[in-house]
Amino acid sequence: MSETELSLERLLFNLNTLAELGEEITSPKDFTRVVKSSLYMVMGTFSSSRGAIFQHENGSGSYMPIASKGLGDIGGLRLKLAPETIAELLKRREPVELGGGKDAGFLGAAREALERIDAKVLACLTVKDELLGLIAINGKFSGEPFTLYDHQLLSVMSQHISFSLHSHSLLMKLMHKYTENKGLYENLRRIYYDTIHAFAAAIDAKDSYTRGHSHRVSAYSAALAREMGWSNEEVEGIRIAGLLHDIGKITVDKTIINKASPLTSYECRELNSHPVIGYEILSKIKFPWKGIPMMTRNHHEKVDGTGYPDRLRKSEIPIGARIMALVDAFDAMTTDRPYRPKLSFREAICEVRENWNRQFDPDVIQPFISVIRKEVKREADNPTIVPLLQEELDAVSLNRILEGFPGA
Repeated sequence: MSETELSLERLLFNLNTLAELGEEITSPKDFTRVVKSSLYMVMGTFSSSRGAIFQHENGSGSYMPIASKGLGDIGGLRLKLAPETIAELLKRREPVELGGGKDAGFLGAAREALERIDAKVLACLTVKDELLGLIAINGKFSGEPFTLYDHQLLSVMSQHISFSLHSHSLLMKLMHKYTENKGLYENLRRIYYDTIHAFAAAIDAKDSYTRGHSHRVSAYSAALAREMGWSNEEVEGIRIAGLLHDIGKITVDKTIINKASPLTSYECRELNSHPVIGYEILSKIKFPWKGIPMMTRNHHEKVDGTGYPDRLRKSEIPIGARIMALVDAFDAMTTDRPYRPKLSFREAICEVRENWNRQFDPDVIQPFISVIRKEVKREADNPTIVPLLQEELDAVSLNRILEGFPGA
């Protein structure tokens, strides 16, 4: 084969290697595999048996190995470059011969580290004015020196690998920012929920008989909404509305809320103003969930139009408020009040039945009964209502209680 034919064959081989390198770098493979494959291609091109790729460690002048071949474990090796050394490498932008010549003297302590791994040529991995990494390989297997053509080819291959390093670096920065922002969001979310729970505790603290009422209404409402097929976001919305539904009571005198005897007309007006006051407070807040202010305003409406404050009838009342009207009343019935002791579950269910399609919406009562039935039969993943009743219920007794109940 003539010299011309050999040169042409070598050129074709190198072009093919560059094409494969470009394909490898743009592949969706794991970054570590891409870097390792790239190093192997570089070493194969120059018939080198040992080599490594180093990547810059953020916040330092050190470069750590991220891929190597023929060098054993060099994980602890670091190339420390002074700022002026990095500046000189960026200025040259061409491979540096390490074969004992004066040319590599500017590398300082890094040169000794490179000699320990028997590196003969060092190439820069740069993007714009940033030295992202370095490739170090030993001499050719044939013992021939690196030519100017070899340097040019190594420079082109290094540029290909630089893009991969740069993309990975950007991705890591993006991931770091994402993780940072996610942490901030979670922190804000926790503060948000803590604030809402603090409000709920402040509301319930005004009435010694209704401690935990807001949390129970919240939990019951969420369980019922889930049974009715609401989305997770909608369930979360009514859960929050349940915690805040009595927020208007903060402005009502404590003696009225805790009064054991019948209220005067003035006291009734004061107490019954809490849904509107709550609405006025909550409507000024931009919640990430829809309908919370209106659920608060209308949770004392009745489907027959005799409720307050707007005397709405069934479909005019937001469905969330109809849910809350039932569970709010149910919790009031099954807990002690200043004016009467708590009712048993049987008595509370009788009250619900008597107010079927009068105070309470049948479309809400049916799924409510369904939730209770599932919890008693241990068919519910997270029982919510029955455990809070503090009353023993089994399937047989529940069937007796629900006997004659519409739709049960």
